[in-house]
Amino acid sequence: MGIINILDAQTANMIAAGEVVDRPASALKELLENAVDAGATSVSIEIKGGGTAFIRITDNGSGFARDDMPKALLRHATSKIKTGDDLDGIMTLGFRGEALAAISSVSRIEIISKRKNDELGTRLTSDENGIIMVDTGCPSGTTVIVRDLFYNIPARYKFLKRDSSEAAAAAAVAERIALSHPEVSFSFISEGERKFFTPGDSKLLSAIYAVYGRDFANGLKEIEYEADGVRASGFITKPDSARGSRNLQIFYVNGRFVRSKTVMAALEEAFKSYLPHGKYPAGIINLTLNVKNTDVNVHPAKLEIKFTDERKIFEVVYYGVKNMLTQPEKLIAQLEKVPEKNEPVINIQNEQQKINFGAPIPKKTDGVIIGYEVFKPSLGEEDLPLIDLSTDSIMTLKSPEITEEEAIEHNKNNELELFTDEKNYKIIGEAYNAFIFVEIADRVLVIDKHAAHERVLYEELNNKKEMVTQQLLEGILLTLPREQTNILLDNLDYLNDYGFIAELFGNDTIIIRSVPAALSELSDLQSLFESFAAKLIEGNALSFAERCDRALFTIACKAAMKAGQKNNIIHNEWLIDRLLLGGDIHYCPHGRPVIKEISKREIEKYFDR
Repeated sequence: MGIINILDAQTANMIAAGEVVDRPASALKELLENAVDAGATSVSIEIKGGGTAFIRITDNGSGFARDDMPKALLRHATSKIKTGDDLDGIMTLGFRGEALAAISSVSRIEIISKRKNDELGTRLTSDENGIIMVDTGCPSGTTVIVRDLFYNIPARYKFLKRDSSEAAAAAAVAERIALSHPEVSFSFISEGERKFFTPGDSKLLSAIYAVYGRDFANGLKEIEYEADGVRASGFITKPDSARGSRNLQIFYVNGRFVRSKTVMAALEEAFKSYLPHGKYPAGIINLTLNVKNTDVNVHPAKLEIKFTDERKIFEVVYYGVKNMLTQPEKLIAQLEKVPEKNEPVINIQNEQQKINFGAPIPKKTDGVIIGYEVFKPSLGEEDLPLIDLSTDSIMTLKSPEITEEEAIEHNKNNELELFTDEKNYKIIGEAYNAFIFVEIADRVLVIDKHAAHERVLYEELNNKKEMVTQQLLEGILLTLPREQTNILLDNLDYLNDYGFIAELFGNDTIIIRSVPAALSELSDLQSLFESFAAKLIEGNALSFAERCDRALFTIACKAAMKAGQKNNIIHNEWLIDRLLLGGDIHYCPHGRPVIKEISKREIEKYFDR
């Protein structure tokens, strides 16, 4: 007699459920995806006991037809696809027809649903005693109640974590789905306490604010980039809001939450020169592309995805984030002179401060203005909103009568990244031959001279438009591995743009004839270029331009002033001039901070003044 058994449908469903539903959070995910696919604009979620004891999801979507209710509990019963051909181009979040069958096989489930035009709805209950259906009065939409999850699988139940841990995992699932569909209003309640509520106004930033709070939302900048039919959009943390882990790197493809090493690598590569080791960018990235160029049917929980062209995805995310990072934060300079006639002013601690025409409400930190966004004023509007920082109340001042040309010129003269183009600061000392102290207006700046010089050098080397080349009296001979020699020879014209003029000198040797003027007086240039060539062959997923950019990090680092090394005061003055008058410099090429600001008010508070 043979030993192979054909399992009954209930046992087969329980086994299959292990792939789809391994904890309350995964059951919640499947049910929320069904609600979104049903066209809901409002979804309410409530859990108890971490979701093991009770899960209830109510939506205002399309609802079930009565005849479809019992079918929905069968395996591979779905309204999303009809044949295998439909798998090539799935637009919905769900499509396998496994969720309700899997959940009902390991819990006691109740479904109440009504379509908009039906007079009565239907209540279905399914448990160990079978399935019962009755007519019922209910609003349009669907409510699914799941009780006693894994009551009939003790082995699975005992591996669940504490209720608080399971509740946190369920909340994370609800948050991710809420962020993927900001057009839907989500409410999440755990143990009777509302954890978040999204407005459903179709604005991603509103959903982020509702889910993760004001502080996180305020540390974000928007990204928007499209190429070759692939669009990347969303919000990413600014460098100074980076985190110590990757747990808030959230990626979506066509509205579906996914884990993608390609997207993660592109995001972190774009931040390469903005964050120190151990810090990670966070944020939400949405990728939109033709569904035929993706495969979502590669993971039991549909959390992984394959792209037909991974490199294209990498490039779109990389350049989208890079463009965001290279757009400087524009701040109005703090000026010490009395405002001219007709300029709107506000009083802060009895000091008059000049502000920009058309400036939005300024930020307030301990009663000190820290900056304003610069933008072209909307001329013709009578009133401009300003804020009285002593009371936090909004007041309105009349806009002075100025022409558009005058307003633009006014902005142009004041649109500086850190300070004015006048030298209104002084160096007050240096500590440990590493940190330079600068006094300016109402702040003291502590500047890491190596990090600052590294960034200044990098900006000079990377600025091809203003590149000055210095011819060497004696060329530098480089004998390199064949791979490094080839990549230099293949890109000589590109290197010329950066000020490096080189040519082949024998079979395996390259001679450097000219270098950027910023490097011309350095010793041991040969070692510097050997490091440069070695860096150029790293990161094959990047274009040569990006690899060259990364290699310049190394050159700038090796050529910069060294911490602990005493410098002539003239060199320090030159560095501070370049740093403070040269633009938006906050981080070295490797992501370490360059400047620490300490406000005068902070110092006074420390000494009780």
